[in-house]
Amino acid sequence: MTTEQSTKFLSKKEASSKYSFLTENTLKNLLFKNTGGFRDKVARKLGRKVILDEEALLSYLNESK
Repeated sequence: MTTEQSTKFLSKKEASSKYSFLTENTLKNLLFKNTGGFRDKVARKLGRKVILDEEALLSYLNESK
């Protein structure tokens, strides 16, 4: 029996277009300042590209009310 983890990753541009309240600058600011551990919880780095775990992003937003 195999368990597959299907995680959806988004770029900053994709995340800002999918969730209109998040601008690319807001995401850059959260990543740079690591507000509330955003970078550790949500972001993954692939070479020079930063991708965001969509499920972790929504979880982070729900926790930071």
